[in-house]
Parts: sequence; C-alpha cells; structure tokens
Amino acid sequence: MKPNILDLRDERCPMALLLAKRHINHSEQQAYTLWVGDKSAKTDIVNCLHLQGFKVECTHMEGYYCLDVSKGNLLNV
Repeated sequence: MKPNILDLRDERCPMALLLAKRHINHSEQQAYTLWVGDKSAKTDIVNCLHLQGFKVECTHMEGYYCLDVSKGNLLNV
C-alpha cells in the first residue's frame, strides 16, 4: 500500500490545520502521516484530531514533526 503522507512543513496555522483536516476528511484511508514544521500547528492539529477520535503518535524529527495518525483510541502526545 502506498503511504498516505501530507507534507505541511512549509505551512503555518491556520492553513496547516485546514489542509490536514481536509486531507483526512476526504480520504478513505485508515492511517496517515503528516509532516509539520511549525510547533503551534502541530499542537493545533493533534488537539483537533484527538477531538475527532484519532490516535496520534508524534515524533520530533530534525526540523519538523512527524505525526502518525490512525483511527482508534486516543494516545497522548
């Protein structure tokens, strides 16, 4: 299966949040990877996805955050 990656490293909030929500809401996939460069955008996206019932695992990479998102139980970040 082809990975479902959305690169938002050049986007800041609120655009990063809007693009992430649109990507997830218009896809039939069960798992997603989001690359986010802005810390506040990462926080907003994680909070929003938690409210929608998604499980999010966050990894701090060199210069950006990698968010692995899946439908399921909540996971603290």
